[in-house]
Amino acid sequence: MLSSCGKEVLIDSSMETGKSGWPATQIFKVEFEQQDTILKYNFYITLRNTEEYPYQNLYVFLSTVYPDGSSSRDTINCPITDYRGKWLGQGFGGVYDNRILYRAKSRFTRPGIYKIEMQQAMRTDTLAGVVSAGIRIEKAE
Repeated sequence: MLSSCGKEVLIDSSMETGKSGWPATQIFKVEFEQQDTILKYNFYITLRNTEEYPYQNLYVFLSTVYPDGSSSRDTINCPITDYRGKWLGQGFGGVYDNRILYRAKSRFTRPGIYKIEMQQAMRTDTLAGVVSAGIRIEKAE
């Protein structure tokens, strides 16, 4: 769950979707403790898709519950292809890994337990071609 690839990674967690894609009812959930409120972090949405994914982008709902019990909910647009239909993610063999920055150089405002939930927000019950979805938080440079 925690890994490093040249950067200090706080969290790198994802869920596998079903063979048929990402159902709207399947929610990615992660909970972690963060005590540091001084360091800055980059927050990413991670998506793995195949060439079967039929759209140029993917919208997700991202909900965060903070240590004091307050919460926020964002709708985030995740580009998957450019305007010509070329896949933006890294990959080969028809599978692409996407890392979409949604918050740069941000601090955790309160020490304690954070809970993040993410679900697809497209107007399709099951998104074909989505293999996995998750969150990555790493120390900003």
